[in-house]
Amino acid sequence: MLIKNAKVYNAISNTFEKRDVCTDKGIISSSSKDGIVIDAIGKYLVPGLVDGHTHGRMGIDILKADKKQLEELSLRYLESGVTTVFPTVMTAPMEDILKAIDNIKSAETKGAEFAGIHVEGPYISPNKPGCHNVSLIRKPVADEMIEIAKRIYPLKAKFTIAPEEAEEGTIEKLSEYAKISIGHTNATSRQAYDALLEGANSFTHTFNAMSPITHRNPGAASAALSSEAYSEFICDGIHVDYDVIEMAYKAKTRWINKFVLITDSIPQAGLPYGKYEMNGIPFTLSTRGAREEDGTLVGSTLSMLQAMQNVVKNCGVPLEDAVASASTVPCLMLGLLDRGKIIEGKIADLLILDDKLNIEHIIRKGEVFK
Repeated sequence: MLIKNAKVYNAISNTFEKRDVCTDKGIISSSSKDGIVIDAIGKYLVPGLVDGHTHGRMGIDILKADKKQLEELSLRYLESGVTTVFPTVMTAPMEDILKAIDNIKSAETKGAEFAGIHVEGPYISPNKPGCHNVSLIRKPVADEMIEIAKRIYPLKAKFTIAPEEAEEGTIEKLSEYAKISIGHTNATSRQAYDALLEGANSFTHTFNAMSPITHRNPGAASAALSSEAYSEFICDGIHVDYDVIEMAYKAKTRWINKFVLITDSIPQAGLPYGKYEMNGIPFTLSTRGAREEDGTLVGSTLSMLQAMQNVVKNCGVPLEDAVASASTVPCLMLGLLDRGKIIEGKIADLLILDDKLNIEHIIRKGEVFK
């Protein structure tokens, strides 16, 4: 395939440059042999979007879905511009978590690739559970989590952990098998920094279900902004105010971009407003977001494309940085080094966007999906 005349995102220089791009056998290459040509004059060519934290969309629940439903879900992600996903399981009975992992591994995805699995619960703090079931929260034990990581293999594994709940050395041991994110935590800033020194490399939905920033008692959110770790953000204007997102963006890009967009989407993302249930949690989906009766947020209904559009429109984030935060940067955070950049040898997962950042074409492994 030859894509010509596009404004191509260059992840090395963090700029757009007008040039042609070729793909061959699903890989970005120096030449094209199939004769397919797309004239993308005036359009943006960017890497496919990567969502490292999502519980489902369009009515399909990752924790409950069978193989066939998960295969359908991969198509629903792809049509939203996401080419790579880490399906995310939350706090539940362990047998349900293990069954979900097995189902995800068995799915033959023809849409977005399930490149890894994010275990968001149950190894979190009962003091910062968010919508997770407190009675099912477990202490982070290295041996138990390593066995889960081995079960996830050959997919990549990511765990969200409250470091203050873990014994010393737990994160160091697990980091040999999985990426570790600090989240659903009541940790002090110092405890969060210690977890980073042990091997954690990111923060889960920064600010949400996390000890806050105060000027005399800085919590995990302070470490998320001041450290060189990757930090995830739900940019729907509900989970975090856009003014705070703008502040966080400036903090996380002052050396190198460590600002990561996620959706934390719930299975009801893309469905009409109304009353729903997720993992035994009743909630209402409205203009106020997805909330339990007491106002607790249960996740977002974002798509990754909307998140990228939101930070450009509402937070003063340059398009180049927004594209990086939705593709290149999450790839680096998750250890996906075979994609996320439009250079020779990388997987040809690409989006062609118009000047309003709407999708014109979706290209998955060199094949045009849309």
